[in-house]
Amino acid sequence: MWRFRLFGYPVVVEWTFWIIALLLGISFMQMPGRDGTLLTLMWVSVVFISVIWHELGHALARKRFGAPYSEIRLYSFGGLCSGPGQFTRWESFFVSAAGPAASFLLGGLTWLIGQSPAAANSWISSFVGMMWMTNIYWAILNILPIFPLDGGQMFAAIMANKSPQIVYRVGIVVAIAVAIFALTGGSLWGALLFGTLAYSNYQRSKGLAPNFM
Repeated sequence: MWRFRLFGYPVVVEWTFWIIALLLGISFMQMPGRDGTLLTLMWVSVVFISVIWHELGHALARKRFGAPYSEIRLYSFGGLCSGPGQFTRWESFFVSAAGPAASFLLGGLTWLIGQSPAAANSWISSFVGMMWMTNIYWAILNILPIFPLDGGQMFAAIMANKSPQIVYRVGIVVAIAVAIFALTGGSLWGALLFGTLAYSNYQRSKGLAPNFM
């Protein structure tokens, strides 16, 4: 487990984070020779930078709304920014939205690099492609209304005065739809991830897992 501080925030990186990052980049690992090794290292670095940047977005929003302390943890399936703090309904919405917003911003900056002459270099082009996928593509998936993804957290904040069952039922339907789409597209990993999220929302809807309220 790796511990350090970034802009004053304590960060914990669990070993499972590196394992999953490597598995997600298995296509690079399968490439022979030096290029495969360098692309694998680039991929893992991009995932690390992208996830920690995303969580910094949450941490800064929490600070903006009065949270006294935030900790960032990177683990198997991504990151988590947590700590004490009481937020209103709409403050909770914006804290959840701050992570994807940070990802879209970083993806946009990367896109600008991709438009420059420097992108003609194959290594820079590879870097831009990796950053684009992790910050734009993943952010789009992350804002889907599936609890506990950021989109599910945002939906939960919107529906705070109504039955929490609505949040979980929508999460089940959307997660199953994405899992089927991923499976038909040949992404077993995506099908497994969203299938797990569908089951998690089903458990929550039956009171078998902690509620968000």
